[in-house]
This record gives sequence, structure tokens and C-alpha cells, in this order.
Amino acid sequence: MRAAVVDVGSNSIKLLVADPGPDGLPLEVVSRTLESRISRGIGGSRPVLGDEGMARGVDSVGALVSEARSLGADRIAVVATSAVRDAENGPDFTARILGATGQPVRVLSGDDEAALIGRGLTTDPALRPLRDFHVYDLGGGSLECLAFRDRKVAQGVSLRLG
Repeated sequence: MRAAVVDVGSNSIKLLVADPGPDGLPLEVVSRTLESRISRGIGGSRPVLGDEGMARGVDSVGALVSEARSLGADRIAVVATSAVRDAENGPDFTARILGATGQPVRVLSGDDEAALIGRGLTTDPALRPLRDFHVYDLGGGSLECLAFRDRKVAQGVSLRLG
């Protein structure tokens, strides 16, 4: 079963299309990043996504969902991170994506974001030799800090920094 994930971040929207490998780990078919900057101008005590940023985001998600479909993805998941979860009008943005693509958007909590980053890293062939290590993922609106012990996430936290 070919699967695809569209990851809506503060500054970029990414696509990963993968097939299951013989060892059960995903094998990358396509990876693409579009610079959409949905969070441009979101600063302040009341974060709100601007109309232009949301339009760019909807267009980018639409293009990546179409690409995933054209590549034969059987399952497509669209997830959103800090810009959407922190914005007062995040639900409006996710509704626009659903209307334009037919794909629901799962807005990840900070803890979910950290856990999924950790899960993804454990499937990276380049990191297989590592047993105990730390990873810091700084995005446009959050910082995820993870500690791995024996290739498992021992600790993970998401901070509102970015």
C-alpha cells in the first residue's frame, strides 16, 4: 500500500510518498518541499493566519495532494503543526483545505509532533547505527527536543519557540 503524508508547517509544506519496504520500514518514492510561509505576519499575542498565507497554503496542499494521488497513493494524511495549532483561525484554514482537496487535516499537539518526529527518525537508514542520541527540530513556531536511548524515544518535548 502506497502512502503519502502532507506536513503543513509554518514556513514550508512537505510531501512524502512511500511504499512499504521488505523490513516493514517505509521506502521513499518522492519527497518534495514547497515554501509557502503560511505564518508570515502571525506574531503577536493573538496569532492569526493571514488571508494570503492561507491561500498559499491551500494551493500548496492542493498541489501536493494531487501529486500524491497521481503517484498512486492509497492513503493520504494531511497534518499541521504549530502555525495552525496556535492560530486563532486555524480551524478556518483546515476547513479551507478540506473544501479544496477533500482531505481532512489532523492538527498535531506539540506532544504528538515530537512523538511523530521521533517515530520518523527511527526509520531513517542514515541513523540506524546510532543507539543513544539527541535531536532538536527547530521549526517556524516550535522546537521539538528528543532524547533516544537504544533507538527508542526516552524523552520528548515540544516548546513554543521558533
